[in-house]
Amino acid sequence: MKNKLLDYIGQLRIYSLIDLILLLYAAGADREELIGGVLLHIGFLAFLESKHRHGYRENVPLWLCLLFIIPGLILYGHIESIGFLAFSFLYALKNGGYFGIFAPLFRGMQYLFLVGGIMGYYTPLIWMIVGIVIVRNLLGDIRDAQKDRVEGLKTLPMILGLKKGFKYIHLAGVLATTLIAWNISDLSWIYLIAIWIIEISTYNLTRR
Repeated sequence: MKNKLLDYIGQLRIYSLIDLILLLYAAGADREELIGGVLLHIGFLAFLESKHRHGYRENVPLWLCLLFIIPGLILYGHIESIGFLAFSFLYALKNGGYFGIFAPLFRGMQYLFLVGGIMGYYTPLIWMIVGIVIVRNLLGDIRDAQKDRVEGLKTLPMILGLKKGFKYIHLAGVLATTLIAWNISDLSWIYLIAIWIIEISTYNLTRR
């Protein structure tokens, strides 16, 4: 039972979730927008797990994503949530055909709509965030190169012939993203250290 609970906690990807919370805060989200954005993201994760059904993780029923997405839509309150959900669906197709090549771009577009709906699209900052998220997700594909080759996925590292992954290269990208989000926020360095500690300590809870 304990292992099953830890597995579900790992599937929340707390290291990434707390980074998103910091980013939404830095973007100027109010309480409802922040909670709504987090619920939409958790709903996306539930949908992702229900579609991929990795044998090394606990199964997540498809209906569970609606328990997060519906209140998320209400609280977030911006039309951009439709764009977020559209690219969430496209990202979930990562394991099929050549969709995996474009997965980092789909992830970046998720953040474009989720964060851009709050801070707008006329600042270079939002496009920098999108670029960073694309690079970070690509680092995740590099991390999983060996596993993805076995599973037959067609990610960009697979197309380029990468055979060996680098275990913590994605974590380094997460920590860098957090540093940038913290830098544009008004939070003290204590928050940055605390978030880094949470990210590092929860990273390996997600089975890969």
